[in-house]
Amino acid sequence: MRIYLLNNTKPYREGDEEYSGDWFDCPVDFEEIKEKLGVEHEEQLMIADYELPFHVNTDTSIWEVNENCRKVQEIEGTPVGNEIEAIQKKWFYSFEDFFENKEEIRHYEAYDGESLARILLTEEQLYGEIPAALQNHIDYASIGQELEANDEYLFTTSGVFRYR
Repeated sequence: MRIYLLNNTKPYREGDEEYSGDWFDCPVDFEEIKEKLGVEHEEQLMIADYELPFHVNTDTSIWEVNENCRKVQEIEGTPVGNEIEAIQKKWFYSFEDFFENKEEIRHYEAYDGESLARILLTEEQLYGEIPAALQNHIDYASIGQELEANDEYLFTTSGVFRYR
């Protein structure tokens, strides 16, 4: 996670060799910004670019960027953390909304509709308890196709997610 900050008190002029900005790893240390860009106050900064799993504006505060980066770090390496952008895009209007509701997101170790159908029918007993003798006769692939077409599920490389 990183952001490109510009010192907005030193605008770029044609002929300058480079912009008065630099990339910073997040969470950002304001002392490092002051040293590299020669600013004294956050108001002298503008976010020109970013590589973050959440949206920021040019005037988003460094404090807010840092707070959201720390939230991301809390869930890094988890299935939900690996798919923040896809999950947020599917079900939430904002990163804050996503983060407040992340505990309600269900993750399944399934990578296609058929494997999800097996989990839902045999382990979670979606349709009640199915006798073992009948389990070999269930068309999991067909049920899986229905699940894939269902908007309740998000299929990703990290597994399947459901939010309710």
